[in-house]
Amino acid sequence: MFETKKTLIVVYKDELLMNQLKKMIETHDDSEDSVVGTKDDSINVVSWTEKVWLGNKKAGNIQGKILFLGDIKGTDKLIPVVDVKFDDCGVKYGWAGNQAVLYADPKLLTDRNAYDEFLKKLDEQPVPDFLKTMKDNVVSTGMDPESDNAESSDVSSEEQDVEVVGEDGKIVKPKKPNIFKVAQKVLENGAEAVGKVGNQVAVKSEELFRNKNLMKRQMLFFGVIHLYNDGLEKFMNL
Repeated sequence: MFETKKTLIVVYKDELLMNQLKKMIETHDDSEDSVVGTKDDSINVVSWTEKVWLGNKKAGNIQGKILFLGDIKGTDKLIPVVDVKFDDCGVKYGWAGNQAVLYADPKLLTDRNAYDEFLKKLDEQPVPDFLKTMKDNVVSTGMDPESDNAESSDVSSEEQDVEVVGEDGKIVKPKKPNIFKVAQKVLENGAEAVGKVGNQVAVKSEELFRNKNLMKRQMLFFGVIHLYNDGLEKFMNL
């Protein structure tokens, strides 16, 4: 007997985050013996930008289940009344009636140790590699990103040995790239940026720790994985 797909309207600001959720929903990863996350072919995803959502809301064209990913206008009025189903590392999701919301608060990861613990959990999830700063974005210089004794390295060990003789005959060090700007470029531009600079620059969690916008993106990806695995099907079956 065939089951009718249920429609889920996903309202988003980050298209990559929305595509991550959609990919998991549409991937046929179930077997006869087990279901991985949300049941295959059970949900039809309709994706709306925040602008499209606000237009439809004003016109009264809203029906069915709605999921808000991140800081969508109006969710500040929804969050206080949702029944929270997941709360870990500053990431939460829950629902109230036909509306669900996934949101993150970087202020809850202001402690460096807490952020590093979060990165370890994130590394175990099937999120894009460029978000996994603990391992994937550290060059092969022998540096352990979790070690307190790790030396700060902006370039590869081979490039660090290069010295330049100036016009006055003195040896000068070449100017190194700003690691924080590179780290920001990696997380904002994704895998393409990793391909260009990931093999030359060590992206360290302590640099990313300072940028709360990039941290929030990591947190939302962490949350959307858990939502797919543990909560989405329950929400759709309410």
